[in-house]
Amino acid sequence: MIPNLIELAEGYLTSDVVSKISKLVGETPNNTQRALDSIAPSLTAAACQQASTPMGASNLMNTLSNANVSSALTNFGSSLEGGAATDGLLRTGSTIISSLLGPKASGVANLIADTAGVRPDSASSLMSLVATLLFGGLMKHISTSGLTAAGLPELLSSHRAEVLRAIPPGLASRLGVSSNDNICAAPAPMAHAAVADQPKRKSAALWLLPLAALVVGFIFWRALHKPILASISLPCGTTLSVEQGTFTYNLANFMLHGSASDVPKRFVFDHLNFESSTTQLTPDSNGTVTNLVKIMACYPNMTIELDGHTDSSGDADSNKTLSINRADAVRDLLVQAGIDPSRIATAGFGQERPIASNDTEQGRAKNRRTELVVLRAM
Repeated sequence: MIPNLIELAEGYLTSDVVSKISKLVGETPNNTQRALDSIAPSLTAAACQQASTPMGASNLMNTLSNANVSSALTNFGSSLEGGAATDGLLRTGSTIISSLLGPKASGVANLIADTAGVRPDSASSLMSLVATLLFGGLMKHISTSGLTAAGLPELLSSHRAEVLRAIPPGLASRLGVSSNDNICAAPAPMAHAAVADQPKRKSAALWLLPLAALVVGFIFWRALHKPILASISLPCGTTLSVEQGTFTYNLANFMLHGSASDVPKRFVFDHLNFESSTTQLTPDSNGTVTNLVKIMACYPNMTIELDGHTDSSGDADSNKTLSINRADAVRDLLVQAGIDPSRIATAGFGQERPIASNDTEQGRAKNRRTELVVLRAM
């Protein structure tokens, strides 16, 4: 029996699972969900593209069989707590991604990062997790139906239109295809007996339904779990419309209701990301900077310190330099927007002040952060 969309969404991406995944990669639940919504159809499209040739279909089948992805579906949610179980999921998914995308994997991860507002390394981890989920389900149905590599092209192209509508713009160029419309445009089934395989071919088309439903289920789940926006009126007449629980929401409410005795008060940015190993903010970070400017403009006596932090990867001195340069980059944007530079101090601590273990990816993700310290509020 083919499960419906809600059963699939609740079965694989409950709010608890999304929350665990977001903590695992050190991103907000909202941005994590956006990434998941892009990754699921993108990987399905990439698999369809690979299976459009006989050799590609055979390689894909071998990868899924050797990766033992069917077992990844067992206790998927409980495997997201960190440790050996999580590392196993990530390794399995990484193997699939490497086989599926090869050198194109980093380009796809960067596209997902730009689309969802997450870091490229977070996008890579999310891709690995989704790969075990998607292809674990696919392999389970392949095993049940007795499908061979010969049936993969038709199976993966049966719901091509729905998948292409959900992929992010620009995926084609990352896959080496001229346009999104040409992804998996002409599947080439492997040679097989016309009469003997007719039942199997019909069955193959039906078995894609759970996979297509899972992709659409990601999108459906997000539609039911839109972020809750709050309207915050600042004393200068400015009104902010921000997501509850975010950095901007917490900072604005502190300035409205906090007191002098509450400072210094520290906040961790959650929508402030940099391009890998650079001081260049990603485009999705502009809204955070803009809102911070509005808040500081409404509180002319407010002074802050911007603190940059990194994980322990790489050279300690280089990390410290990068962290201070990133803090300075944010300060420069505030100054360009009209904030007096005397109100903004900066510091960089590199890897000196971790807030989580650097032994795991999720810990390193938490340690790569920028913080704002309110030194004077009134």
